[in-house]
Amino acid sequence: MTVSFRTGRYLVALLWHTAPYVVLGMFISSFVYAVFVVQLTASFKEELQQVLTAAQQCAPSDPANAADAEQVKGRAPGSSDHASPIRRTEARAERTLEHPPP
Repeated sequence: MTVSFRTGRYLVALLWHTAPYVVLGMFISSFVYAVFVVQLTASFKEELQQVLTAAQQCAPSDPANAADAEQVKGRAPGSSDHASPIRRTEARAERTLEHPPP
């Protein structure tokens, strides 16, 4: 496809006249994007601060008592805490078969 000299000059002039608007649009969109990222970061920081504050309120008041957890009712101390889940399920099934519920 051949382009005449006149059409080529027209396309170059069109490009020349539209380039400033394209560059200006890119700068404006970059600025808007940067402002959006700064606002989003600030909101994430506020949310994180609220979560950390809530987590600190849930912490035990006396760290010395944190190691002494309350025993779950109906469970013997140290009963299969370190056993695999399959063995715990098997042990529960055997207990149920030995002593069926009323």
